[in-house]
Amino acid sequence: MNKNYPNYNHAVALTARVVAVYCQVSKSTVLKWIKDGKLQAFRLPSGHHRIAKEDFRDFLKRYDMPIKEELFGSESEKKGGKK
Repeated sequence: MNKNYPNYNHAVALTARVVAVYCQVSKSTVLKWIKDGKLQAFRLPSGHHRIAKEDFRDFLKRYDMPIKEELFGSESEKKGGKK
């Protein structure tokens, strides 16, 4: 288990902060991507954003960013991939 993504391979949605750490950018940059429509997200009643792992993976592919399987491991298994 990677210390930067503890137990997130079982999560369905990620926080903006987790996405920021993954991409090595600030949380405000992630929120700008969401506001600009580059990254799909939904809002909780509290106003916080959540990003579906599938949408985050699509974002990474679209912008040719590396995909680290330790975050998406359980998704790959569901699709018949290897962990």
